[in-house]
Amino acid sequence: MKKMWGLMMSAAVLSVMLAGCGGDKQEAAQGSSQPAPAASGTAINIEASNWKFNQDTFEVKAGEPFTINFKSTEGFHGIGIEGLDVDIQNEGSKTLTVDKPGEYKIFCNVVCGPDHGKMVATLVVK
Repeated sequence: MKKMWGLMMSAAVLSVMLAGCGGDKQEAAQGSSQPAPAASGTAINIEASNWKFNQDTFEVKAGEPFTINFKSTEGFHGIGIEGLDVDIQNEGSKTLTVDKPGEYKIFCNVVCGPDHGKMVATLVVK
């Protein structure tokens, strides 16, 4: 009985992990708002697919507001940026200003499958 329970739990966990990236795009988009284009200033458009971002590097100017427009084009993903208050899942936008120049790691913040850990990019603030 214990073996059967363990197998059932393992199968359930695996199903959830695989569904994260390979899910139906329409299902993943339910309840999400479309990214809003930047009203003014700079916009960066980050798109996530299985298991990569559309660019390795995104650049903005220090001290100037910019808008991040994020969209999952394949599967269900999200983004976080180390050291910044950014947490967007599936689709959305966030406007912020970063005063300190440097490089900030962009990462997928939704466990999305076997190559989830490879989903990284860099925000360069000059």
